[in-house]
Amino acid sequence: MRPGSQHCAAAALMLLASALARAETPADLASAKVEPAIVRVEGDTVYFTGHISEASAQVFAATVAPLERGQVTRLVVSSRGGDTVPGRRIGQWVHDMGLLVEVEKVCFSSCANYIFPAGRSRVIRADSFVGWHGNERAFEIDARRAGKTLEEFMRPMMEPSLAKSTLEERDGLSVDAYFARQIGGMRQSIAEEGKYFAQLGLDDAFAACGVGDVLEKRPGFRDQWGWGFTLADMERLGLAHTSYLGDGAYEANRRFRTYLVPLTAEECVSLLR
Repeated sequence: MRPGSQHCAAAALMLLASALARAETPADLASAKVEPAIVRVEGDTVYFTGHISEASAQVFAATVAPLERGQVTRLVVSSRGGDTVPGRRIGQWVHDMGLLVEVEKVCFSSCANYIFPAGRSRVIRADSFVGWHGNERAFEIDARRAGKTLEEFMRPMMEPSLAKSTLEERDGLSVDAYFARQIGGMRQSIAEEGKYFAQLGLDDAFAACGVGDVLEKRPGFRDQWGWGFTLADMERLGLAHTSYLGDGAYEANRRFRTYLVPLTAEECVSLLR
């Protein structure tokens, strides 16, 4: 799997169905998308388990609606990722409520992009991992690396679906007009993502730096899902107050070594220059 090319191709297809929604979960995790997430409140803790989608965000909103700041202190999350806009909505609530985010088994993709960083502090349980494989701005990064505009970069990926689409499916627009509207939707959502990270006081380097063929060029790459960082490198990238509950180093745990390629903070920043 090529991390950058796969999430971009998947996103192009998603954009044809919805201008603002982009699934970030790799194709080999598609079975996780069947049902909305399970959300419950127990004592001072909110639990979120499952795929991040519009349906999941609605379940989440309904479950936490009665809660006021101070009634809960922690979100325990287990998610392989999902859609970006619902992920930001959930993350916004976590941030507004001032919650600690605790990862059980996995927090990948949109979970790592938007929910994990939103915590006032972060805990990763034993044999669990937090991993990234690109955010919305990654499209612009890939385009820039290729020496292309966003339109030039996205058009070949979207062209097959555009060519097969009907006038009704394009809302009565020509292929070029519909493509232009989709690109406009992408730019708008990328801008909204930037505002989200800004209000968290974070640069999004941790979510964007390893896209494209960065990982598969590294020695030892074995089709891992994406990349991850040590606790010290997370802190250098702005994700301070993160701890690991397992024995030994976080990056030495089984799930991290199986699913993630380790990047350092310095590598991450330099890849975006």
